[in-house]
Amino acid sequence: MDQPPPYQPEFVPMKGNKYMRLEDTHGAPKFQHTVVLGQPQHVVPHPRDHIIWSLCSLVYGNPFCLGMLAVYFSIKSRDRKMVGDLEGARKHGKTACCFNTVTLTLVILGLLFFFITYGIIIYQVTH
Repeated sequence: MDQPPPYQPEFVPMKGNKYMRLEDTHGAPKFQHTVVLGQPQHVVPHPRDHIIWSLCSLVYGNPFCLGMLAVYFSIKSRDRKMVGDLEGARKHGKTACCFNTVTLTLVILGLLFFFITYGIIIYQVTH
């Protein structure tokens, strides 16, 4: 492969002026200030889709297929967010959150019922 010869400083033409500092008559440098005034803008948070929580509800506890419904609404929320419909995404995300909350409550109550029943059975067998 042919490579171009390296450039040496004496063969590269230098054009342009030297940089000059703007100085006051007293020798102090001049500064230019810019002030931008504006109204503070309200930051709207992106709607949450709760997809991770929905997947955990689907995999680890899915009473009455509520975890599957939570995943469905989480995906719909994510799709609405990608399209730009933030209000629809917020609505579907809230629905997914409700399904996840009900699923978590039922799983906790079911486990509590299971452990209490198991404890009572073990107590009756030993006595």
